[in-house]
Amino acid sequence: MKIKLVKIGNSYGVRLPKALLEEYGFKNEVNLTVRQGAFVLTPVVLPRMGWKELLQDEAGKHLIKAEGEWEW
Repeated sequence: MKIKLVKIGNSYGVRLPKALLEEYGFKNEVNLTVRQGAFVLTPVVLPRMGWKELLQDEAGKHLIKAEGEWEW
């Protein structure tokens, strides 16, 4: 895929197509590394990302309280 560089102040950036962003899970931030002369973008994955949803699916929404105090 060939894309153009976009001037942003004294720097340059690239515009990534929406379909590409959605396919690879890119949000507002990405990790940028350089490997063998190539730029590599990877999505930022936060620790415990998706845990709440996973627990709710496994235990049922009525058993998990996301906020506030637990009732014993």
